[in-house]
Amino acid sequence: MTTTFKSDIIIPEVMGTAINAKIEAQAKITPYAKVDTTLQGVPGDTKTVPIWEYIGDAEDIAEGVEVGTVKLTAGTKQFTIKKAMKSVSITQEAINSGLGDPVAQAEAQLAKAITGKLDNDLLEEALKSQYVVDLSTETLSYKSIVNGVSKFEDEEDGIDKVIFVNPKQADALLLDDMFISADKFQSGVAVNGAIGKIAGCWVKKSNKIKAVDGKYLCPIIKMEADSPETEYTEDELSALTVFLKKDISIDPEWFPKKQVHDITVAKYYGVALTNESKVVLLKLAEVAG
Repeated sequence: MTTTFKSDIIIPEVMGTAINAKIEAQAKITPYAKVDTTLQGVPGDTKTVPIWEYIGDAEDIAEGVEVGTVKLTAGTKQFTIKKAMKSVSITQEAINSGLGDPVAQAEAQLAKAITGKLDNDLLEEALKSQYVVDLSTETLSYKSIVNGVSKFEDEEDGIDKVIFVNPKQADALLLDDMFISADKFQSGVAVNGAIGKIAGCWVKKSNKIKAVDGKYLCPIIKMEADSPETEYTEDELSALTVFLKKDISIDPEWFPKKQVHDITVAKYYGVALTNESKVVLLKLAEVAG
């Protein structure tokens, strides 16, 4: 007589915990976004975000010539909460055989699917920043990153930033004399997943940074507030924000006539570039080969 154990069936609570843990571990860009939960448990599925529009770069002004003025414009951006979903099917035969642990594989694949979608959405928002440093004739180096970081015009040193680069670009950085690999830092100091630090930026590799027309667009994200007193207030918003309506939900379905389990995962959220001044895009030449 065969006994059915908990490991043979789908338990939503257990799977949900496992998937959330995997999402947190795998996420590349999501850790640098603030999570706003003000829409949870309240009616409505739209969010209005305050935005200060960029006034444009400074101009050269000749001696004795009065500089013109531009209007400082405040605007808003409204978006509707969406849902990201993915579903897999597992036959009871696969579960019974235990070959390759299909339930655990489903957890891993569903977590990867949601992580990838959320990271893609955040990267898409980050790439909307108008703060672009065009060094398209250069490749990634200490000098190019310094030029990118200078765009923030920080008044204080030591404000941590993270730069996302294509793995091909990262290879060149490893040979740069100014690069400090992650293993040189004390435990707990380096940003999770960073390969090291250069020019005040933690470096994270991501295949999501792709070359377009021979150019890479690498986001540099300021991770900290300019002032601890104003962190995450209206005038000191985080670079990116995830507006969470409903976190990961797991819905298993059993179809006895087919002896198949369907497992569906869903997450309700919206993302926004909420502080453009904290995202600088470094435009660089594609690495040969």
